[in-house]
Amino acid sequence: MNDSSDLSDFYHAHYRQFDSELASSMRREIYGEDLGQTGWRSVAEQAEIAALLELGPGRQLLDIGCGSVGPTLALAERTGCSVTGLDVEAAGIAYAQSVVAARSLSGRAAFMSQDCGGSLPFADGNFDSVLCVDAINHLPDRPGTLREWARLLRPGGQLLFTDALVVTGPLSKPEIDVRSGLGFYLFVPPGVNEAAIAGAGLALLQVADRSAAVAHIAGRWHAVRERHLPELEAVEGADWCHKRQRFLAATAELARSGRLSRFLYLAQRPLA
Repeated sequence: MNDSSDLSDFYHAHYRQFDSELASSMRREIYGEDLGQTGWRSVAEQAEIAALLELGPGRQLLDIGCGSVGPTLALAERTGCSVTGLDVEAAGIAYAQSVVAARSLSGRAAFMSQDCGGSLPFADGNFDSVLCVDAINHLPDRPGTLREWARLLRPGGQLLFTDALVVTGPLSKPEIDVRSGLGFYLFVPPGVNEAAIAGAGLALLQVADRSAAVAHIAGRWHAVRERHLPELEAVEGADWCHKRQRFLAATAELARSGRLSRFLYLAQRPLA
């Protein structure tokens, strides 16, 4: 089965059960609050993102690789900012569009299905902030990606992204295969993101190691899912369910051992 078919199968299963009581209760148990999140962003980091990007009424945020959009919508609701979300996966965008009206955000939230690896359909300086949480590793051209994001920022605007595939220790091929089982993944050594930020003409404001969150959240996902395997197998299929468990176990171990790290980067477009 090719990557495209694998991804389609995964996301269709994912969104079929996304609003179920089981899925919601697992998210509450794992994160402490159900924002509709599924990745390595903790509730504390969600609040930190809003503070670092100074989100508030009148601010325009572009969220690239917005995925299940729950955290994106929560940022709009809790800060009053306006959000535009992009994701290549049509199932996620369809889900987002179905809930925007129900949450009274039609005037402040818009979502588009978009290949985020090239030019984006917005004018220069269109956004106050650009955000990409754990999705940059799916885009093949790191320097070009950062230049495009810098183009979209207003002078003084800020970029925040996280990269969960910074190689900080030895990795075996089987470990890489399990960790990158869905679609395209770009693993980079330390320094690549910093160089791409500088090459895009942005000023690096902060770098923070967030690997501990990956180890904790991936481990929690694995443990909670393990207790619900029969229900999950019925929704996802046995093969996908167990493939996901192997992915979560490997992700937790690689982060815990310090061999594959997640970093948060905050950068700013200069005023002049």
